[in-house]
Amino acid sequence: MQVAKLKKKYGIAIELLVELASLQHNFRVLDQVIKETNRRVNALRYIIIPRLERTLAYIITELDEYEREEFYRLKKIREQKARRRAGKSSHDLTRNPGHADMLDNTEEDLLF
Repeated sequence: MQVAKLKKKYGIAIELLVELASLQHNFRVLDQVIKETNRRVNALRYIIIPRLERTLAYIITELDEYEREEFYRLKKIREQKARRRAGKSSHDLTRNPGHADMLDNTEEDLLF
């Protein structure tokens, strides 16, 4: 009778040990996955995101510089055209006061 009780309790203990081993294995796997995820989060937080932010800041700076250069270039072109128009109109009037030059390109260029 005691042997039967002992055998039954031994079977229960074995089942509990198997369940404990299974849970222990699951905890180890979960711990490993959490560590890998933390490494990825840290890589994103401290390496990837700052690198992307620096790249974005550089691109914005370059675009701003390009925009300033383009504005200055267009301003200079307009000034040159205005000077040419002023010079040609006074020059043409003194040479040929009554004749318009068909080849004279005094119309403002359209920029798209």
